[in-house]
Amino acid sequence: MPLVIPERRRVLIEGKVQGVAFLLWLRTVANSLDLAGSARALPDGRCEAIVQGDKQLVKQFIIACKRGPSEAQVERVEQETQPVEVHCSGFVVHR
Repeated sequence: MPLVIPERRRVLIEGKVQGVAFLLWLRTVANSLDLAGSARALPDGRCEAIVQGDKQLVKQFIIACKRGPSEAQVERVEQETQPVEVHCSGFVVHR
């Protein structure tokens, strides 16, 4: 069995990412990768996702964010590492 290395990242996605079901798409991607966390729209037009799980799966999530769904136009993705939270489960979209 492969070793699971947990990681938590804050991901900021910039571009045409609001009003195109981007947050729901983020939840679908996170759930498909079995990642925990949350997503929300920011007042400045960006979307923020906090994801936690296996380091390799978090990396896949970030790669997906750079592509985005077909309706979106991702211009920039920023990320920062955060401390792993022990009791973090599920992925929630905040409205």
